[in-house]
Formats: sequence, C-alpha cells, structure tokens
Amino acid sequence: MYPKLRASHALVALLALVPFAYLVRICVLLTIDVPLSDAWAMVPRLDHLYSGRLTFDDFWAQHNEHRPAVPIAVMLAVARLTRWDARWEIVVNLAVGVAIFAVYLMYLRSTWRARGGAPLWLVPVFSLLTFSAVQWENWIRGWQLTMLLCGFASLLCAYFVAQGTRRGAFGAAVACALCATYSFASGLALWPALAAGVWLTGGARRWIRLAIWSGVGALTYAAYFHDFHRWQPPMLSNFTSVSAMGAYVLYVLTQLGTGIAGFDPRLAAAAGAVGLAVFAALAFRLRSLRADPVYLFPLLIGVQSVATAASSALGRAWMGIDQAMSSRYTTLTLPLWCALLSLAALWRSTASRAPAWPYRARTALAAALVLVMLGSAVKSTRPAVAHAAGSSEILMYARRGLLTGKSNTLLLLLFPNVDEIHQRRAVLVRLRLSVFRPSAQPSYPLPGPE
Repeated sequence: MYPKLRASHALVALLALVPFAYLVRICVLLTIDVPLSDAWAMVPRLDHLYSGRLTFDDFWAQHNEHRPAVPIAVMLAVARLTRWDARWEIVVNLAVGVAIFAVYLMYLRSTWRARGGAPLWLVPVFSLLTFSAVQWENWIRGWQLTMLLCGFASLLCAYFVAQGTRRGAFGAAVACALCATYSFASGLALWPALAAGVWLTGGARRWIRLAIWSGVGALTYAAYFHDFHRWQPPMLSNFTSVSAMGAYVLYVLTQLGTGIAGFDPRLAAAAGAVGLAVFAALAFRLRSLRADPVYLFPLLIGVQSVATAASSALGRAWMGIDQAMSSRYTTLTLPLWCALLSLAALWRSTASRAPAWPYRARTALAAALVLVMLGSAVKSTRPAVAHAAGSSEILMYARRGLLTGKSNTLLLLLFPNVDEIHQRRAVLVRLRLSVFRPSAQPSYPLPGPE
C-alpha cells in the first residue's frame, strides 16, 4: 500500500511540474530585455533612485486607475540590483506564480485533512491553471508584476480569512488585502467581497473583526481615492440603458470565461455564464459547510473573482469585448475555475456514503466537467502563445530602435509618445541602465543589418 501511495505522489508531482516547465521555456524563449509601455513609468523613478531624490510620491503616484506602490518597490529593488535587466523581472513574476500555486497546495494540505486527504488530481489541475500560458502578458512583461502580486495577495487573503480564529490569521488577511489594493486596483474589490467570510469565521469576536475589517477598508478607500483622477466615462453610464447594461454583463461574463475559452469571444462569454452558474449551484448545494475552510476558501476566491470582473467592467466595459479578453486579466479570474473544481470535488466527496449509483453519477459528472474545462483551457493557450511569439518578434526590432534612437517608428512600438521616450531614453543612456548597461547588448542576436 505504501509504495503505491509514494508512486502516486511522484506521478502527481511530475504532472504538476509539466505546466511550469512549459511556462519557463516560453519565458526563456520569448522574453525581450526592453522596457515596454507602462514600464517606461519606471524611468523617472530610477532617475530619482540613482540621484538620491526618491520620495513617497514615487510610490504613491496614481498610474492610470492604480496605485501600485508595492510592486513598484519590488521592481525598483530588482532594477537597482540588476541595472534594470528585464529578464530578472520575469524571474520575479515566475516566483510569484509559484507562490500562487503554493497557496493552493496549502489549502489542499490543511483543509482536506479531516476528510482523509485532498483528491490528488487537483494538484496537477491547479498547476495547469495557475501556470497557464493564457496569462502570457503577465509572464513575459515585468510591469505585470502589479497584476501577479494582486492575484497572489488576494488568494492568500482568502486563505487567511477562511482560517477563521487561527492565531494571526485575521491580521495577515488585513495585510494581504492592503498589499492587493496597492498592487492593482482590483484589490479594492476584496474588502466588500470577503466581508461575509470575515463574519462567518469570526467566532465569538465576529462583530469586532467585521468592524476592524470594515474600518480598515473604509480608510483604505479614502486614502486610495484622495486626489484621484479619472479618465474613463462615469461608472453609472453602464446602467443608463438596456444596451449599456447588456454590454456590462457581457463584459463580465467574457472576462470570467477568457481564462479557459480565450480562443473565441462567444465561447468565452458562454463559458463565463456556465462557470458562474455551476459555481453558484455548487456553493448553494454545499452551504451547510459554510463554517468549514475546505468549503469557505474556494467560495471566497470564486466570489472575489466575480467581484473583480464586475468592478473591472465598471471602468472598462465601454472599451468592448477585446478589452475583456486581455490575457493580463485572466490571472484574477482563473481562481473562479479553481474554486469550481474544488467545490465539485467536495460535492463528489459528500456522496461517498450514499448508494452506489448517486456516487457514480456524481463522479461521472465531475469528471466530465473537469475534462471539458481542461481541454478548453489547454486549447486557449495555443493562440496565447502565438500572440506572445508575435509580440516578442516585434519587440526585438523595437529594441534595436531603442539602441540606435534613430527610428521613431520603432520607438513608437515601445511607447506612444515619441518626445517622452526620447527624454527617458536619454536617462537610460546616462545611467547605463536596461539595454544600455555594459552587459546588455550582446545578450542575444539583434535582427536586421549591422
């Protein structure tokens, strides 16, 4: 019996390593050492860092609708240590991805113990979704640490909330919520989304915990929106007509479904609708377990995924479905599918003492659900990898343009403002950072004539 158990664990570990190994290969082949788009916001901060003029505002300043203070601090540290070698930023991104996967492993190890252990098949499935190449923008672009850190902190926050009265769990949950909020704007959705979880797991001090959670959340919102500048249409414009509300709902469903059906916009919306319905049905069916972390953790991460999509749609639905299908958002919505699978496994386990035919029926239904979902998720990675490869090829030429500084056409591939990129390029040349550091130019062959 023991050798079989050891063999099964080894097989599960091997299967779980496959998606990560494939992702590492993609990152090695497709990462281009050049600042792109939002990453150019780091140049003034690096100038301040090297000249000793770094201030609080360099961390606190609004970036679009975000205040990414935490990832900016991390990226500045990495840039200072590596002279802004973008490849090391990708190493950090991968490390955060591993940390996200580790949270799922913590959940399986700790909360399923009372039920005889977690279903081993969940481990490689969680790996497949966590390291999915459908998130390609977040994996091969350093600035996307903002999204990955938000995803990690949000997931860890839900884990600590589900731990209830365990010593230190509530304080850790508050800290994670703050980290998520000041990594990416979607972290703001955590405070209302997890309030019910704080109440359910608060024990005899639930009122005190909920008051602290709400108070810290309110102060966080007040600080976040102090001197805040919006550039999108008003959020209420999403509800001014039937067509606007339809576009809003379609955006939410598409964003939820893109992680496993991103190869077709109609299928993504349908997947989002079906996934949301199945999640809600399973959550309702298993509601008697609401105080049990084995149920509460997937419930919370599913709810926060939906809350993230709903809040994102408030500011982005006017941009259309293509925006909803952006690969970068899938990091924050894929937890819905991990939650759905966890609840499906839990639903199946509750029938283990039932007559044979209901148990077999549940097993067959859960297996069909998993296979369809995973098949669609794997299929979604194909166009994602193709997009990543095309983007990397373009960036190789854009990098050449940054090195020479003679082609505005190539520079516009990196940043939409020519005058600004010339100014910031001059800073990089002066500080010998990024592509201008001594070891950068021969790092890989440059395309085009010498």
